[in-house]
Amino acid sequence: MRLHDDDRGVRNLVGFTLTFAIIVVAVGFVATTGYQQLGDLSRNEQLDNAESAMELVASDVRQLEGSQAVVRTNDLSLSGGSLTVLDGPTMRVRAENTDFDRTFDIGGLQYAYGRSTITVENGGVFWTNGEGNTATVDRPALTCTDEHAMVSVVRLTPASTAQTGADYVSVTTERQSSELRFPMNRTGPDSAAAADELRVTVSSPRSAAWGRYFESAGNWTAAASPDTYRCDGIDAMYVRETVVSVSIR
Repeated sequence: MRLHDDDRGVRNLVGFTLTFAIIVVAVGFVATTGYQQLGDLSRNEQLDNAESAMELVASDVRQLEGSQAVVRTNDLSLSGGSLTVLDGPTMRVRAENTDFDRTFDIGGLQYAYGRSTITVENGGVFWTNGEGNTATVDRPALTCTDEHAMVSVVRLTPASTAQTGADYVSVTTERQSSELRFPMNRTGPDSAAAADELRVTVSSPRSAAWGRYFESAGNWTAAASPDTYRCDGIDAMYVRETVVSVSIR
């Protein structure tokens, strides 16, 4: 009887130990998974908030571009991210049958959080995830109709701080200049009616998203050159450049 009692005691002890170990592992797994899910939710919420804020900045830029305002200010919570005025993206605009061929530095404003970025570029907003895939959140405005083409180039330049990692910042955008670059003459060569085809080339890390925009924007068609789209058969063409300074405080 004593032997059987000892065996039963050993079995109970082993069973208790296994049960306790399973509980510890389960609690650890749930805690780890829960923390990860909470982290993912927090990250997604921050990116959603940043997306909304960057859309507001893009809206401000469009108002400056359209001469509806001179200065606009918006607040942005970075929450571990960073905000940078970019230097590098360019837009080349060419008018066939004219001497107009110009490359504009368009720059950009980029919010980075982890491996994801949200970028304001020439009036559009682009979201790039950690895998490098880019989606268009807010479309740029380049017009191509059967009658005319209109390209509004928006150049963002740093006014003071070019980059910041503070938790909470104010972004002030201010129109510095707005000039009609084409037509260069009212009549004859280099006039609005002289060009029958317009070509636009965007050189940017977000060029694939730009390509999808052009393909869905109406009468734009892909040209033979990479990242180049054309608007042809037009009666008139216009190109305007607006320079907007960006101050981050």
